[in-house]
Amino acid sequence: MVSYKETIIKTLIWRVIATSITVLVSWAITGSLKFGLAVGSIDTVLKTIGYFSYERTWILYKKSKQNTIYNKE
Repeated sequence: MVSYKETIIKTLIWRVIATSITVLVSWAITGSLKFGLAVGSIDTVLKTIGYFSYERTWILYKKSKQNTIYNKE
């Protein structure tokens, strides 16, 4: 099973990449760095929680599926 630490590290690395893209695109569209940073901040909080939850749910799903397969024998 993948550890919480590994999931958190993977989540944080991806968030740095994705947030950079969001800030740059928001800044480019609006011309306001302040607005770009605000959008990037909100985006980071919401999507970090979402991604972490998704990863943990996926792991639990895979684990339950394996247990179901082995229990059918």
